[in-house]
Parts: sequence; structure tokens; C-alpha cells
Amino acid sequence: MMLRRTITIDDLEIMKEIKRNNTKEQEVVQALEKNNRLSWEEDRIVYVEGRIYIPNNKKLKEKILQENYDSVDVGHPGQQQMLELIKRNYWWPGLKKDIKKYVQGCFKYQQNKVQHQRKLEELHLLEISQGPWQEISINIIGPLPKSNRMDAIMVIVDQFTKMI
Repeated sequence: MMLRRTITIDDLEIMKEIKRNNTKEQEVVQALEKNNRLSWEEDRIVYVEGRIYIPNNKKLKEKILQENYDSVDVGHPGQQQMLELIKRNYWWPGLKKDIKKYVQGCFKYQQNKVQHQRKLEELHLLEISQGPWQEISINIIGPLPKSNRMDAIMVIVDQFTKMI
């Protein structure tokens, strides 16, 4: 039993473009060769699990991403919703990565996304010392690969002269 889907006017335009650019990635060629009824080719259009396969054509992918993100009736969905919308009709290798890149590049998304990080605390300036070696900072770096039985570095810096 082959999976079938309803074809829209937008699909017809996209299908015309696919027929003009009839290239297939290795992954799709292998799926067609398996002949497992999940992938088939009909009138120079490849279907993968009932979805139209989009060849490696940047303009075509961009058009599909725009139609499913920027159109008024869709209203800037997030990454997961957009993935679900596009996967109803289309498929291409790297679809999820392309959607993530597209959504993260959207100005409205950047303005409205929820921040899950803690707010940073305000930085406090250190007091300026009055002379050399009155205030020092000590940093210990390690563990490091052993060298002469040592596996760390201790750095002492004078806050006034910045001498190490």
C-alpha cells in the first residue's frame, strides 16, 4: 500500500521546480533502490514516506521555510511547530538543522524568545591598591599532564604593577 497525500497549489509550484532540478542525494537513491514501498518516484517527483522529497536546492528550501514561517496564517511558529508543519508535506536531509538555523535567524524570534539562563550579577570593581605587593591575586591552573612530577601551575600577580 502506497501512502498518498493531498496536493495543494503551492505544492504544484514546488513540484515544477523539483522537476527542473531533478537531482537526488545518495541517501534518497538508496531508499529508492530498497523498493520498500515507503519511498517511490512518480512523474520525476520522489516521495519519502508520503512526503515530497526536496532536492538540494537552496532557493527551493528557502521558499518552503518562508511559506511555513513568515506567512500570516502560520504566524512565526517555533522550531518544533515549524518542523511538524513542514514534515506534513516535505522532507529533505538536514531538514531539522535548516529549520533551526532559519528560526534562530529571525529578528522577531530573537526579540520574543524566552531566556532560560540566570541573570548575571553586576560586576564589582576591585579596590585600587596604594603600592606594589600590597594586594595580590593567586590563580591555580590544573590538573595538567604531568611534567617533572608537577601537574598544576600557580600564578601570583601583583594588582598594582601587574607583575607576575
